[in-house]
Amino acid sequence: MKRELLARRLILPILTAFLILAPLLGVAVVGEHRYEVRHPAYAKHMMARLLGEESAECDADNWESMEEIPVGGDGGVTNILVLGRDAAAGLTDVMMLVSLDADQHSLSILQLPRDTYANYTRNNYKKLNGAYRELGGAALAEFLSHHMGVDVDRYLCIDLAVFGEIVDTLGGVSINIPADMDYDDPTQSLHIHLDAGEQVLNGEQAQMFVRFRSGYTQADLGRMDAQKLFLAALAKQVKSTLTLGRAAELACSCFGKVKTNLSLRECISCARALMDVDLTAVSMSTLQGEAVKPKSGGAWYYILNREGAAEQLAQMFDQTGEFDPDRIFTNASRSEYQNIYLSSASRFAPKAHTAQDLLDGALAPARIS
Repeated sequence: MKRELLARRLILPILTAFLILAPLLGVAVVGEHRYEVRHPAYAKHMMARLLGEESAECDADNWESMEEIPVGGDGGVTNILVLGRDAAAGLTDVMMLVSLDADQHSLSILQLPRDTYANYTRNNYKKLNGAYRELGGAALAEFLSHHMGVDVDRYLCIDLAVFGEIVDTLGGVSINIPADMDYDDPTQSLHIHLDAGEQVLNGEQAQMFVRFRSGYTQADLGRMDAQKLFLAALAKQVKSTLTLGRAAELACSCFGKVKTNLSLRECISCARALMDVDLTAVSMSTLQGEAVKPKSGGAWYYILNREGAAEQLAQMFDQTGEFDPDRIFTNASRSEYQNIYLSSASRFAPKAHTAQDLLDGALAPARIS
């Protein structure tokens, strides 16, 4: 349980790892949605093809359909709901809408705050991170498609294990820490101590960086900004160090607890398209809104701003329908919710950054207090 909580904040690199490396490993669908390693020789063969290296020998006697799987994108835009799930609680504490445009060689990542208010259930708990547990992956993707006015084609959910080894496999990740990070919580055996400045983080230190929140003025939003920085740095590391052997080792550490309705063919198509995306064409932002606690007491919720969220979705995902036609992202009986939901978008001034901008220092996570 504790190790899964430690790994929860590393879902961002898993998006990159899965979409780039799943087809490389040679995976098979178990039932309809689960993936597992199939055949090492097959994996090496597919990986060599995708990396543009000379194909390794492959005993394909048992894989008659191997050459029928195309290597290369089919073109067009694919929108994927990416979830990071705590297997113990069943909550998806990391949620992202990801749009891959194979024709334009671009990738858009929109973070959905875990505390987002959404009336998807009759139960009192209405944070969006509980929707997967209530609805399941395909139904949640359909739910967001309808209420956000965006065609969500597929979903991908990961029951999180330990992913610090991903960073270690890559030889560490270089990142500029904006300020000293110091936090101790003996009850969780959590101890975070990182010095400010440019440094190469190993797996354990990377977990510290992406978990830290207490020093940010906006807590979870600050941590989500830090995750953007980490994803950008990791993407750079993957693109600069990915080799046939290292990719196989990295993929083996990623998979085993992946649930998705992406087919193997779609995985390969997405993977090849992603390898053509430059860091300047990776855009990252957080869905517009603000956190608030009900005046009557109770839990904090993140309330989406109707006008601003609609504008973001239209810009990033070619929104085709009305945003929140049934008003499920607010509670009309709570004035503090309505004040955020109905405010002008200019109040929030959201910012989108490319991965390269982040590497160049464009974002300082919500100021460390």
